[in-house]
Amino acid sequence: MMSFDRDKLLGSHVSDEQPSVIDDPKIKNGFYDAPTVCIIFAQEDFLFSVADAFCIAENMVLEAFSLGIDSCIVSRAEETFTTDYGKQLLQDWKVPETMIARCFVVLGYHEGLYPKEKPRKENRSLTVE
Repeated sequence: MMSFDRDKLLGSHVSDEQPSVIDDPKIKNGFYDAPTVCIIFAQEDFLFSVADAFCIAENMVLEAFSLGIDSCIVSRAEETFTTDYGKQLLQDWKVPETMIARCFVVLGYHEGLYPKEKPRKENRSLTVE
């Protein structure tokens, strides 16, 4: 199992409303037990590879929704493949060394009630007229 570097967080945790493995050590599966995990790779030295990867992820999530499939974007893919095991997976999968994992999209069907919507935080957006 991989541990996350909490020093990279912008706060003390990710979310009170929808805890993740970084918030709750009792959660052992960062992919929420989804049956399908898609890894989005991008060219490592391309200036917009992070933005492009997350645009791809968002489009996958929107399409999944249109098909009635539940989904979630999971960040921190870069760290997943820095371990010896992760590096071995990249070799086994024949991922070119010029590519880097940027994010994941998990796909499946939710059991039970959906989590409540997260409240909007004050001063997170600005409308200029």
